[in-house]
Amino acid sequence: MIRIESHVNAVALGALLYLAVACSAVTQADVQKDDSRCPDPKPHPTDVCAQECPPRLAKPGDPPPRWVWADPKRVRDGKIYPCPVCLPEDARIATPTGDVRAADVRDGTIVWSRDAAGRRVAARVVLVGATAAGPEHRMVRVVLADGRAVAASPGHPVANGVLLEAIARGDSVDGSRAIQVERRPFDGSRTVDLLPDSATGIYWADGVPLRSTLLAPR
Repeated sequence: MIRIESHVNAVALGALLYLAVACSAVTQADVQKDDSRCPDPKPHPTDVCAQECPPRLAKPGDPPPRWVWADPKRVRDGKIYPCPVCLPEDARIATPTGDVRAADVRDGTIVWSRDAAGRRVAARVVLVGATAAGPEHRMVRVVLADGRAVAASPGHPVANGVLLEAIARGDSVDGSRAIQVERRPFDGSRTVDLLPDSATGIYWADGVPLRSTLLAPR
């Protein structure tokens, strides 16, 4: 049964304001080392200067994100995180009617997810993010012994919360063993992520359960 809750709009808003997990599209070399780009005065003594996320639907020619003061707990490598920059557009997302390209998922699309008890359930997508990706972006590709292979940004978590960048050969992933882990250049123009309306925010990409980076804490 598909569960559509009245808090959908609140979930979407919360996901945009209080994103919980990082998917990094930059390297340490991109970090701004001083506070010169942020406006004065600093609102709080512990705030740090960081760059905002790009717009959810970035377009060619958009200006770069602004530099703003932010709580250090929401900053990684000089950027406010997480931003919806995770999956290649050709990743296959599992739905009750068959796999669809990640690029074709829309608000309202029904996908497979997990409920709080770990059961596979159909859930409506309540938020989709897409962000332009530059030539510096890298993907982590994990190949499993059972033949499945998934690629996403280094900071994207699998279902149990472990980040792809933390997985090594021999590690267990969704009941199988990682036999190959590699970083590779990303040749696409943008990356995407989605949020199913479920207790876990989990969905399947290329047969591997991942946790949405758009999931707000509950």
